[in-house]
Amino acid sequence: MTHPLATTKTTSKPALLADVRGANLVEYIILVGVVALIALAGFKVFGDKVDAKIKRQSSTVSGI
Repeated sequence: MTHPLATTKTTSKPALLADVRGANLVEYIILVGVVALIALAGFKVFGDKVDAKIKRQSSTVSGI
C-alpha cells in the first residue's frame, strides 16, 4: 500500500482543502500561544501586587 501523497498524480484543489490532517496540531499551537499571551499580560498587570502581598505575608511569618 502506498502513501496517498507519494503518487505522481496531481491532487485537485478541493481535495487539498478537504485534507485536514495536522489541523488539530495547528489549533493546539494557536491555543497554547493565546494562553501564553494571556499569562504574560496577567503577570504584567498583577505582578507587582502579587509580589507585594507575598512580601507582606513573608514578613508576617518571619515575625512569629
